Amino acid sequence: MRPIHRLAAVLVVVGVLAGACDSRHAWEGRYSGRPDGRDPAGEVTLTLESGGKGRWAVAGESTPLRWEERGGALWLHLNNGGVLTARPIPSRAELALELPGIGSFTLRKAAH
Repeated sequence: MRPIHRLAAVLVVVGVLAGACDSRHAWEGRYSGRPDGRDPAGEVTLTLESGGKGRWAVAGESTPLRWEERGGALWLHLNNGGVLTARPIPSRAELALELPGIGSFTLRKAAH
């Protein structure tokens, strides 16, 4: 194999691997909202980070989580063992959630 062909082959492989390793997901970012527009103390903040890590915070209490996209939904695995399911609303950069005892509400993605 000629050196120029070797170089071209290496560049193609590096390009493919670089594209495959890009973990940036469209849903990564910070989201916030209030169930039923309630008082500010009830604000929910969800942060989705790269690598499937994140944080769920409500009224000053915060817990780490891991997240994954499964079946068109985002599964939020809280450290305490709980699992929440968020339905993405791509056209509005929002996540719809249903919480037992609270009901449904929407988290809106913060502008960069």
